[in-house]
Amino acid sequence: MRDRYHGTLWFLAATLAALASHVVGVVMAQVTTGLMGGISDFAVAVRAHDLEHLRYIRAITFPATTLAIVAYFWPVLAYSWSGYRGRPSAVVQRRVLSTPLVVGLLGFAPWVLTNVYQICHTVYRFGRWSPELASQHVFSPLVAGFLASTTSYLMVEWIIRARLVPRVFPDGGLTAVPGALTLGVRARLAVLMTAVAFTPLFTMLGLFVAAESRVRAGLGFEAALMGAVAASRQMFVFYVVLGAALTLLLARSLTRPLGLMAATLKRVQVGDLRGRVEVSATDEVGILAEGVNAMVGTLREREHILQTFGRVVEPSIRDRLLSGTLRPGGERRLASVLFADLRGYTGLAERSPPENVVSTLNHFFTGLTGRVRACGGFVDKFIGDSMLAVFGLFDAEDAPARASARAALEAALGMRQELDILNAGRRAAGEPALGISIGIHTGEVLAGTIGARERHEYTVIGDTVNVAARLQQLCKDHERDVLVSAETYELAQSLGFAGIAIPHGAVTLRGRSGQVQVVALG
Repeated sequence: MRDRYHGTLWFLAATLAALASHVVGVVMAQVTTGLMGGISDFAVAVRAHDLEHLRYIRAITFPATTLAIVAYFWPVLAYSWSGYRGRPSAVVQRRVLSTPLVVGLLGFAPWVLTNVYQICHTVYRFGRWSPELASQHVFSPLVAGFLASTTSYLMVEWIIRARLVPRVFPDGGLTAVPGALTLGVRARLAVLMTAVAFTPLFTMLGLFVAAESRVRAGLGFEAALMGAVAASRQMFVFYVVLGAALTLLLARSLTRPLGLMAATLKRVQVGDLRGRVEVSATDEVGILAEGVNAMVGTLREREHILQTFGRVVEPSIRDRLLSGTLRPGGERRLASVLFADLRGYTGLAERSPPENVVSTLNHFFTGLTGRVRACGGFVDKFIGDSMLAVFGLFDAEDAPARASARAALEAALGMRQELDILNAGRRAAGEPALGISIGIHTGEVLAGTIGARERHEYTVIGDTVNVAARLQQLCKDHERDVLVSAETYELAQSLGFAGIAIPHGAVTLRGRSGQVQVVALG
């Protein structure tokens, strides 16, 4: 019911705006005809005859034009009365956009036809037509009709843009409607300039033609001049008021959407992609507004893809993959590699529901990932209940390895704290505590995209990775939570790492010749 009332209200507003414009036009035509009309007996007789017939002509043309507009607009009105339910038909969309121009053209047609009728009827009734009738038969009616039609066009367009277009085109798409009768910015500016610049000059021409006709009819030159001056003053006031109103109407239809677009683009510059410009026209401004919406939508989709991609691929790797700065063939770099594994996972998986297992792993890995990133590293991959992190891979090629070693050891200490936080919650819930195993080694790695053509990932491989993995596996056997190669600890210590090291001696790692000196972090 509310939508039906809304539809009736805006339709009445548009109709009254159009009718009011033409009523003002009729009054203006009568005034200007009185100012421009000839004073000869023939001109006075024709004027009296015109006034008698114009009442009947207007009684026919005004209702006929109104009915034509209602008939054209009826599908839109019916759609609004339905409560704007469902997607509007192509006819409704096309007529919503075309109505302002159609109203203007239909409103101007009776003025032109009335002019033709008056001239023809004058010839038929009086047997001739004289140039002294040009002011009352041509200049005055055409000027008044053009201004009335222009005013009705701009007012109806304003009402429809503000009240109807958002209901019929909630998602935009105005420029994609085929066959709509609309004016572009250039054409609308041309109409406005004609109304506020050319039409007054046309009126002044009519006043001087009328003054000349009156002088020829016997009126004194001074009297004719004074009459033209008085008429010019009245027309000046009228055109100033009308020109200001028309300029404001057109300017609002341009400046408001441009202001909204500027505000949206400013929000985009600071990272706010929630804005959307309301598209209310099919002209160049409307195309620009839809372009802004499309751009923001693309940026929003890109941001969503980046966020999703960043949850699957480490953001630092993601950004380098997208920027193309990673070498496609792989590269050898010095880095520190950290392997971390959750102890007690097998028992946890056996006695806990799957959702609890996933929740525990996510909580565990979230804390560990935060520590890795805080220390300047990145998580290469998650492998079941284990994770591989790398430090210093993207440092400058001449950067010393001790920086990555210290970062890896500080991350390991932070991981201990994260596990303490996790176990505190588990003990409060009556669940057994979990343990952690961490192995760290520093050395040369081969970094690159590895896998099949259809599916690959960016990772690190090499002896350094293998050593870190084996040290992590030794933690459980030797009842330690962090085992670090002595080489890595010495590099970190040389840069000020203050963690306590417990010598563990040399160990032989599976699949590797020679021994590795190992320390445990206390």
